[in-house]
Amino acid sequence: MSEFDFGGRRASEFRHRGFWSLFAERHPEERARLARRGPWFWQRGLPDFALVLSMYVAPAQNHVGVFFGRNEKFGATDSWSRLKPFQPAIEDRLKLRPEQSCEGLGINSMWRVNCYAEDNWPAMTDWLVSECSRVERAVADVLGQD
Repeated sequence: MSEFDFGGRRASEFRHRGFWSLFAERHPEERARLARRGPWFWQRGLPDFALVLSMYVAPAQNHVGVFFGRNEKFGATDSWSRLKPFQPAIEDRLKLRPEQSCEGLGINSMWRVNCYAEDNWPAMTDWLVSECSRVERAVADVLGQD
């Protein structure tokens, strides 16, 4: 059994409504910036850049994370290709360790955590918001807007 194996639970067992309710309760400021949400994600809109940052929970993979999502309303349809030239500079500002990033998600950050343990939820929601803000600041610094 690996250190991140929590008994093979399935994502369908995760109480996503409870998790996102706690998220909204702990971080009411996020509601004003909400671009879109679903059972597994909450998108923060960055209209000045035509981007959205997706904060997500992946219980079956035992992690939460932040990455640039897709949202046509915000014009965020080719985010990865638009950000690709700036990726090294953004990642340099984020100073992520290799285990904090997931190949194939472009610029992203993740935290391995037992998502099913509800006593972890407050820390998970706080991490998502603070990490999303770190990524947003890095993008603003690199692209030259505040």
